[in-house]
Amino acid sequence: MRSWCPETWRSPTSTRRFASLVAFACAALAACAAPAPVAQPRAAILDVHARRFVDEATLVANLAHARYRLLGELHDDPAHHAIRARLIGAIAATGARPAVVLEQFDLDHDAPLRAAQQAGADAEQLADAGSLDRRGWAWPLHEPIVAQALALHLPIRAGNLPRAVGGAAGTLAPDLNALAQERLAKARWSDVQENALRIDIAEGHCGALPSTVVPKLAAAQRERDAAMAQALVDAATPDGTILIAGNGHVRADLGVPLYLHAPGVPDATARSVSVGFIEVAPDEARAEPARKLASEHPGFDYLWLTAPVARDDPCKAFGRARNSKAARP
Repeated sequence: MRSWCPETWRSPTSTRRFASLVAFACAALAACAAPAPVAQPRAAILDVHARRFVDEATLVANLAHARYRLLGELHDDPAHHAIRARLIGAIAATGARPAVVLEQFDLDHDAPLRAAQQAGADAEQLADAGSLDRRGWAWPLHEPIVAQALALHLPIRAGNLPRAVGGAAGTLAPDLNALAQERLAKARWSDVQENALRIDIAEGHCGALPSTVVPKLAAAQRERDAAMAQALVDAATPDGTILIAGNGHVRADLGVPLYLHAPGVPDATARSVSVGFIEVAPDEARAEPARKLASEHPGFDYLWLTAPVARDDPCKAFGRARNSKAARP
C-alpha cells in the first residue's frame, strides 16, 4: 500500500528532508492531514504463509514468542495505531516486557527519551523530549501507542536516522553507525529488490519525482532500515523489542528484516514476525482470496485488514489522476 504522506521511506515530512531535489512537492506534502476514520469491520487477520485467516489470540501468541515484532501502519489511519496499542498490551499480558522502538523518534534524541521516561513523563512530555515532529507525524495519532507503553512501563526508544546534514540529499551514511553499516553491507540485495523499491517510491509520489531523485531516496530508505534494525537489537530487553513503523519498513523482502537477519550480524538468527496493516473495503475483508491478498502485499507474515479511511485524492496536488497504486496509502 502507498501513502501520499508516504509510509514507505520516512514520514509525511520525507520530501522536506530532501527539499533540494523535490521542492516542488513540499507545499502539497504540508497539506497532509489525518483523515476521518471509517467504521471498522470485524478483525480480519491473514496468516500469509498458511493462507488462512486467524483470530487475534493466535497472532498475539506468535508475537509473544518472537524476539522481534515488527508492526506496520499506514501513518494516517487512526485504527492502525489503536490496534497496535492493544497488541502491545496483549503481548505484555503474556508476561513479556519488550522495548518499543518507534520510527517516529530520531536516534539522536534517544537519550532525552530515556531520561524523560525515568523522570515519569507522560505521552505529551515524551513527545517533547524526543523532539517529535508533531505536524509531520500528525500527533496525536501515535499517542495511544506511546501512552500504552508508558502505562506498562515498557522502554520507549528511538529508531530512525536523523535528518541528513549537508552532503547530497538522500545520503545518510555519515549518520549510520558502524554496526548498522555492517548490516547494510551484509544484507542480501539484488537488482530485483532495488527495482521493486524504486517502483514503490516512484508510485508513492504519484510518479511525479524526477528520475534522478528516486535512486537517492531508495538508498536513503535502505540506510534507514539498516539503522532501525540495529536500533531493535540495541534496545532489546531479555524479551526483545517491538518496532512501530510504516508498512514499507517492516516488509521482510525490502525492509528492516533484511538487515535484522543479514548473514553474520549479531542476533541474525533470532525470530521476527512482520505484520502489515492494510485497508480493504468492509465487504471485501474476508471475500478477497488469501493468495491474492498475499501477492498484492508481499513481505509480511500477517496482514491485518481494516476498513479504508476517507481521504482526498493525493495525486491532485501534482495534477495527476488517482491510480491503483500511487494514491493508495
